[in-house]
Amino acid sequence: MFRILFITLLLGTNFINAEEVKMLELDIVSYEKLIQGDCDTLQLLDKALHEKGVVGVRGVPGYREKYEQFIKTAREFSSLSEEVKESYKPNRALGETFLGYEVGKEKFRLPSGEWIVDDLKTSYYALIPDNIRNKWPLEINLKEPFESLGELMADMGELIMHKIGLLGSTTGFELEEDSRIGRLLYYRKSDSNDNPYWCGAHFDHGLFTVILPAVYFIDGEQISEPSEAGLFVRTSKDEPFKKVPSVDLDVMVFQVGEFGQLATNDSIRATEHRVHKARGAVERYTLAVFYSAPMDIPIYSNSLLTNDTRYGAQSGEPCTFRNWHEASFQRYLVKED
Repeated sequence: MFRILFITLLLGTNFINAEEVKMLELDIVSYEKLIQGDCDTLQLLDKALHEKGVVGVRGVPGYREKYEQFIKTAREFSSLSEEVKESYKPNRALGETFLGYEVGKEKFRLPSGEWIVDDLKTSYYALIPDNIRNKWPLEINLKEPFESLGELMADMGELIMHKIGLLGSTTGFELEEDSRIGRLLYYRKSDSNDNPYWCGAHFDHGLFTVILPAVYFIDGEQISEPSEAGLFVRTSKDEPFKKVPSVDLDVMVFQVGEFGQLATNDSIRATEHRVHKARGAVERYTLAVFYSAPMDIPIYSNSLLTNDTRYGAQSGEPCTFRNWHEASFQRYLVKED
């Protein structure tokens, strides 16, 4: 206990002074009240996703136990040799796009305008529920805890999307097969101060995202989240990035994707976010679930996001998620030699 406290206090002085970190007041709703359809809860849900693009849900049954098992297995996978992990990366020459292991495949723009590769962020992608296309390591049983936790997260995300009208009669969307994508995220330790971000500022380009409070380790021991590190979001261009603290592991966090904003004509707003890096030998783990919209159902959006060149049409004219998705990959995916 003393060691954990000492490390946490020490890390709290790194990178950004504590007084410089602005905190976001995360709106959190009760799982029980949510499934009961409590009016105040639904109003808070709508307000949070409209104004901030992010909301939390506390008390999902069985979630904490599944998360702890997932983190244990994720750490076991991360400890494998790079050669073994690389053997599970997608073979793009054979048409495999993203499922399996990935490192350093995304680029984002720094505040200076410089584009930089997120080379400290490693991922493992799998479809939820399990699919024959998924790659699973033979050395450890990553599949079971990944899919068990991922399905719980996916169900919660769908529940919320129905509550806010992102699925169902309002948009006409129902999720297609292969539309739920789980992503194990492992952020490597680094002593370099050249790039203060584990992940650069961006918007998720899909419909919706579920993400779990991150878990941190140093020298194999779990620590509290360093004060300078973690998930930061910006609620508008006029606002600074504010930290969403990972202090309550019983809370699932939900974010809006850009296509969710497009499909609802800005009635909910996409969440700009980035991950600030901890200084020193700190590692970070989490799991995210992303939702793709139906690939070929056109939307006729009047959203502000129709000004983005990825929309490929004028405001009020049709665009499909397939077009938006492929254009997003072209913008942010690092090209292979």
